[in-house]
Amino acid sequence: MSQPKSVWGWALYDWGNSAYSTAVMAGFFPIFFKQYWSDGADVNESTFYLGVANFTASLVIVLLAPLLGAMADRCGHRKRYLLRFALLGIITTALLPLVGQGQWQWAALFYVLATVGFSGSISFYDSLLIFVAPRKEYDHISALGYAIGYLGGGLLFAVTVGMTLKPELFGLADSAAAVKMAFYLVAIWWAIFTLPLLMWVVEGDGHEDHPSTLRLFIDAFAELRHTFAEIRQHRVIWLFLIAYWCYIDGVDTVIRMAVDYGLALGFESDSLIVALLITQFIGFPAALVFGK
Repeated sequence: MSQPKSVWGWALYDWGNSAYSTAVMAGFFPIFFKQYWSDGADVNESTFYLGVANFTASLVIVLLAPLLGAMADRCGHRKRYLLRFALLGIITTALLPLVGQGQWQWAALFYVLATVGFSGSISFYDSLLIFVAPRKEYDHISALGYAIGYLGGGLLFAVTVGMTLKPELFGLADSAAAVKMAFYLVAIWWAIFTLPLLMWVVEGDGHEDHPSTLRLFIDAFAELRHTFAEIRQHRVIWLFLIAYWCYIDGVDTVIRMAVDYGLALGFESDSLIVALLITQFIGFPAALVFGK
């Protein structure tokens, strides 16, 4: 049986980092990037710049993930790696409000780094599930993480949406100031809800050695070669990996680019944000039911 404390510690990380995927990645960043950081640029150019930023972040993760996963398996320090990536995402998210109007290059750079931090931490977060739940409960606990991720990200997003629609009620000068404050709140939210995982989830894989970084890289590459040699013998695994890569890249593209495309097509930003907010609160019960 799983331990409730470790389960909630694990799931609360999704509650925390989903604020980034919802409020920043899918919500405010595309709008602010087009209307503020790309001020004066053609709408098609700003869409292209955002697409390049998303592609760059995805490419970095594709190149790093297998190696980092092998390194984590080698030394067993999944929480340590998760924390490092989470800090990268948290810090660079907090730097976004410091980027001035028209400085889309700096905004894109911080966004790429934050997205790499977010995606990298998720890789290690997922791998910790085996220490949180027995095999027969993987589906249920995983669905719980998804569900409260929708809820946690949605709750903070709702607050920040209210700030942008009525900034004067929060003592803010205008909507631009509200969006900048939203980025700070996401960073704080993400940081706070990383703590339960660090305190309550225990890795139990028995790795006690502390090899050097060079040794880790060498062993990780050796493990990768062994893994690829193994899966090359199983055609169905290759097909699954290729299919999943195409599928999840499509999902990520929709999440990251939908609001930007909506703006380019002439939809009002408020309508797009409200639609995204509704999605979060539909996703919460749907994920729980899907887990059942």
